[in-house]
Amino acid sequence: MCSIQDFERLELDEQHRLTVEQELEGWHSWYLPVEDTVLDVGAGCGETAFFYLNHGAKKVICVESNPKVVGLLRKNFGSDGRVIIVEAHVDSIKIDIEGSERNMIFETHFPFRLEKIKTLIPNVVIWKLKEDWGNVLTKAIRKIANAKRWW
Repeated sequence: MCSIQDFERLELDEQHRLTVEQELEGWHSWYLPVEDTVLDVGAGCGETAFFYLNHGAKKVICVESNPKVVGLLRKNFGSDGRVIIVEAHVDSIKIDIEGSERNMIFETHFPFRLEKIKTLIPNVVIWKLKEDWGNVLTKAIRKIANAKRWW
């Protein structure tokens, strides 16, 4: 298990440093276990790449679109052969990795539901993540809950 002190050598902007400080404890239950290769879309300054490498990943493919943050990502991992940096904005995502979807983690910045598109064969289903803010009651409950969030 890693600690905040382990991240001190990374160059992070204020937002990403705050994220590590507030979320690192949760990462140990949310993002683990990891396998050999991790695709980190929205890699930030490399804080999650660092986390994955410290927890057994042998390679991390980092995709990030913010040029300022990519600069920090390159400072942190540009010479590390275990990290592949892709500067790109991703508008659509298609994932079909022959069973490696198992234990897939995704973070959204909006409430969602999964919409079943089609069952191709048993155990092979195409899903679509749909933004779903809910009805008036669920919106009110969410607003109250967000007002009480610790961060």
